[in-house]
Amino acid sequence: MTECASSHEAFSARARVDGKDCEVRLEKGWFGWKRLSRGRTGTRDEHVQLLDVIAVLPSRRGLELDKGSRTCPSDHLELTLFEAKRKHPYNRAVHRIVVEFSDPSLCQEWCTRLQRLLAEIQCRPQQVHVFINPVGGRKRAPQIYDQYVGPLFELAGVAAVVTVTERANHALDKLQSMDLTGIDGFICVGGDGMFHEVLNGLLIRTQQDAGVILERARFLPVRPRISIGIVPAGSTDAVVYGTTGTVDATTSALQIILGQTQALDVASIESQGTLLRFASLACSYGFLGDTLEHSETLRWMGPRRYDIAGARCFIKNRGYECKIRYLPSDDDVSHPLDKSLCVANCVVCSRGIGELLANGDFEKGASAVATNEEVAESTKDGDWQCMEGRFSSVVACLSACASPRSKAGLSPSAHFGDGCLDLLTVQHGSRTNTLRQFVRVASQGSPLTLPFVDVRRCKEIQFRPVVPPHLEGARRNDPPPGLPLSRSSSQQPLQQNGVHRTSGIYPASSSTCELSDGAESPQGSPGSSTEESGAIQVQLRDHVSIWNVDGEIVSQAGIDIRVHRQLITLYCSGIPPPDEVTPTGCFGGSGLRVSPT
Repeated sequence: MTECASSHEAFSARARVDGKDCEVRLEKGWFGWKRLSRGRTGTRDEHVQLLDVIAVLPSRRGLELDKGSRTCPSDHLELTLFEAKRKHPYNRAVHRIVVEFSDPSLCQEWCTRLQRLLAEIQCRPQQVHVFINPVGGRKRAPQIYDQYVGPLFELAGVAAVVTVTERANHALDKLQSMDLTGIDGFICVGGDGMFHEVLNGLLIRTQQDAGVILERARFLPVRPRISIGIVPAGSTDAVVYGTTGTVDATTSALQIILGQTQALDVASIESQGTLLRFASLACSYGFLGDTLEHSETLRWMGPRRYDIAGARCFIKNRGYECKIRYLPSDDDVSHPLDKSLCVANCVVCSRGIGELLANGDFEKGASAVATNEEVAESTKDGDWQCMEGRFSSVVACLSACASPRSKAGLSPSAHFGDGCLDLLTVQHGSRTNTLRQFVRVASQGSPLTLPFVDVRRCKEIQFRPVVPPHLEGARRNDPPPGLPLSRSSSQQPLQQNGVHRTSGIYPASSSTCELSDGAESPQGSPGSSTEESGAIQVQLRDHVSIWNVDGEIVSQAGIDIRVHRQLITLYCSGIPPPDEVTPTGCFGGSGLRVSPT
């Protein structure tokens, strides 16, 4: 919790506020004013919390002077407070409060005092690096930054270095080599793909600096000290919508300036003990994976490509045999069907977080590597469970996956910071069932109550596809490449892009919940001809899908998904609870409100 002026005595004076004679007062982090009534009683007090003020500048007739010089001139009588005021349950806008004094020295004293109190709020970023994706969504990211974000950063005194990305993975590569000294946050102006790229780049850089070996099985990641912010400019903007309740660029920029933060879970996607990438939204196999794969061939269509690709997959109506080994959540309080929502100050997300901080689990440094004994303990059969079947979709949701198109999301009661994911499996059936699911998601209903949909809250998942015996060891031709996790600007990936799929064959008996990745051959089978290999590819396509990981393709079908609780910090306010008007920072963060006295 941040109290910007709790240690200072009350300070009061007479002034004109927005043209009205008032008594102004500064006390315990609040700037308040009361109109001096003339023969009238009952004039109510008005106030603004300094945590909501982004800047205090000398002004003239309501217009601020040169932003580069924030010092109030000795002969000046007026200053302006710029408040991030709530205009909607979720949206914010800049509101000006003009204060005019009769004495220049008094104006100068108030301006200096207010600016000093704002500077004492430690949670606010002073220097950020901005990545702008000029081709994402409707290609309006540069315009959005220039029109809405840049001027606000300048007003609030936030130093911003801007990089306009020129190619895929530009931000990821730059993060591996750039100097991080003094940077408080990385800001993504784009969609979920831009955020996903910066997220992976920052996490990989942090692990490298801490000496964490990403190629080692079950590594324990270190939490970055730098936060990430998102200004929505993409096609879906699910991360922003799920953490703020809106996709308004001004609101996101103001939350970044105010330093409001929320911690988010991150999942590591691994294959055969090697990291493929990190994810923060959802990992989808089957329908959504096929849709993404086909949409990559239609990028020229823009956002509409997802509708066309989805219609194609709906007509094909494919199902995939697979086996899933999962570690159920040990939380007896929350459940995917309990109708609880992840809001600001979320009770579910805050449960047990004090123990993690006390034990230093976020800052394990170079020793953050699991021992052989820890690996054996975490993978033993004791608490693991298995399921198998033919599914049209398998989705691991780290959040509700809500968006303007689906306001409730795929799993409405999933939480951003509880250390779990919701495993959704949709039994393969008729197109009517698929259509019912789509209608339920689009109408803000929960698809989890449908009879052919199953949901389980888990901490870890091990997924393997099942293929006919004659296709064991074969691989599909690689789909369009996703995001290679490069370790340097030379683009040496941790896992080479285009690595073939794991066949994911289980042992004959699955009662012990043991998994085997099976043997693979880069040509499908030893000694096979080109014609035979092509025939195998056609057959394999009907039995193995691909993974859609936060909107990026992962070609390996057999993967392990591990959740790392509250691994990153995101600039956002959290969605206000339905019974509250003012937002608060999740987990007792920087956005907590203090009631006026």
